[in-house]
Amino acid sequence: MILILLILFVFIFSWLMIFVPQGLNRSIGNTISFIVIAGCLIAIVLNDNYHWGMHQVTTTKTETLLPLKNQQTALGVKKLGTGSEKVVVYRTSVEPKKIQHTSATLTTTASLKTGTPATVKTVTTRWRYQGHWSEVFFGLGQKDGQLSKRHYTFTMPKTWRAITITTTK
Repeated sequence: MILILLILFVFIFSWLMIFVPQGLNRSIGNTISFIVIAGCLIAIVLNDNYHWGMHQVTTTKTETLLPLKNQQTALGVKKLGTGSEKVVVYRTSVEPKKIQHTSATLTTTASLKTGTPATVKTVTTRWRYQGHWSEVFFGLGQKDGQLSKRHYTFTMPKTWRAITITTTK
């Protein structure tokens, strides 16, 4: 909606500058149009850079962790690229035949601790609109539910091991 307002008031401003003769009506119309255009641009920048009109919503999901193959290879750490990026490969009881992995983004972190039971806890934080009007104004520019950060906490018994998975070319 804010993009539609911006485009509309740019056209109004241009129409006033081209077709309305100089005078009080043109000055008032241009001033109002310019204020609305500047307000729209400021609101768009604030929403894009600082998530104006949004708040963070955190969800936590805990699943039972299963070993990849056996307790000697319970978790796998796979290095990506130059080795500075890593993903953790694991299996859960929800989908025991499917091997899952953490995502390799700048907003994703993972930690490993020992303990029982073997679980993986995923804490996901997403940006959500604060209310209906925020969604109406900024809905075209920024998606609701954009990922802010994600943290995986793997809890494994002392008998389990995490191995490094190497890929061959």
